[in-house]
Amino acid sequence: MTERRFTPLAMLLPVIALLMALCGCLGRSQPPRFYLMTPISSIPAEGTAAGIKEGLRIGVGPIFIPEYVDRAQIVTRLSSHELALAEFNQWSEPLKESIPRILGENLSSLLSTDYIYMYPWLGSTPIDYQIWMDITRLDAELGGTAVLTARWRLLPGDSKEILLVKYSTITQPTGGADYADLVAAESKALEQLSREIAAAIKAIAQGK
Repeated sequence: MTERRFTPLAMLLPVIALLMALCGCLGRSQPPRFYLMTPISSIPAEGTAAGIKEGLRIGVGPIFIPEYVDRAQIVTRLSSHELALAEFNQWSEPLKESIPRILGENLSSLLSTDYIYMYPWLGSTPIDYQIWMDITRLDAELGGTAVLTARWRLLPGDSKEILLVKYSTITQPTGGADYADLVAAESKALEQLSREIAAAIKAIAQGK
């Protein structure tokens, strides 16, 4: 007859306690925080679109962003060749959606127009100027500098003629070491780019 051996309960208690502790730690994992870039909050009087026709119709897009930032996690730069993804600090919406939207809101304020159309728009939509853009870099160092680089073109309406081609490099200090500061700096960088585009549209519209 085979003798059965039973493990005393006292020997199992430490193992049970360890498993319960591990389950507790896993249950208390850090929840992610979500961030959103913001448009221009106010425009000084001298920054409005004086001297150009009212109701300019602006087409925004297409706008391309690099794949390395096309993700939920906020990307930070550790060095020239190393990036980090923040698992617990994420964008509240995809950048490929928020960047065109914010750019459109900025241009609406800067050019004093409500006629902003997101690509793709209906072929019958009358467009005065279209902005085509390829963003080649958008990242920042925590406690350092946000960098936005973009190659953009200004076209008349939907035609293939090119009025202007420009490569913009914008840097903006974060002013702090947390992700809220980083996102605010990237918002300011996008605002500065919006101002460059608005200035170019004003100059062309005024025949300068």
